[in-house]
Amino acid sequence: MPSPDKESLSVVNNCLILDEQSYDQQTEKAEFERLFRSITSEQKTIFDIIMKGVQQNKGGVFFVYGHGGTRKTYLWKTLSSAIRSQGNIVLNVASSGIASLLLSGGRTTHSRFHIPINLNEDSSCVMERGSDEAELLEKNKTNNLG
Repeated sequence: MPSPDKESLSVVNNCLILDEQSYDQQTEKAEFERLFRSITSEQKTIFDIIMKGVQQNKGGVFFVYGHGGTRKTYLWKTLSSAIRSQGNIVLNVASSGIASLLLSGGRTTHSRFHIPINLNEDSSCVMERGSDEAELLEKNKTNNLG
């Protein structure tokens, strides 16, 4: 009987990846369809640009700026559900705990990426190569989308 490859075993043993892959694709698809029906033409343009980067596996850095009430969170929820409905991993992060609660599976950037809260000139973000967190970032479909 053939042995499983190392990558398959590491994913099975990585609770972080299993947790992020536990989203039900049909539920996410229904959520995406519900959200997508109500996006504005400007949001649709941004959505299309970002999804093109995801689908072509090109990545990119996108900064969505707007004052409160411009539906930025709505756009991120729509993007997240679209990507998760395809069985891919999305890591929703925000700068504050309150903002992270508005995103499905949201976490603060500090907790997700091990960024120190009190920063100084010697601060660094420490994530060891091969760790569960590093593997999660490698599997993340939006790792370059900012």
